[in-house]
Amino acid sequence: MIRVVYEWQVSPENLQEFCEAWRETTHIVRETYPGAHGSCLLEDEAKASHFLAIARWNSKEEWRDFWSTDNPPEVIRMSTLGELVSVKIFDEIGDHTS
Repeated sequence: MIRVVYEWQVSPENLQEFCEAWRETTHIVRETYPGAHGSCLLEDEAKASHFLAIARWNSKEEWRDFWSTDNPPEVIRMSTLGELVSVKIFDEIGDHTS
């Protein structure tokens, strides 16, 4: 398993619409792309309008297959509402959240 961490900067006036776009996107990606397990969205307490979306995937290859396809409209909508600052991939060593 891997985790992909997307760092976003979102202006306050787009906050609600961005969160809705993220929710729709995560659902569609999980239902459409093999290996996708969904994501969580975190807001930075110390930095206003700064977010991390952390997605879980079976493998880097499955994530790269998704990343190399034409994005669903929801992903494009997120990009119009916020600035994607960075994308980082992490190997999952352990998960004790469930």
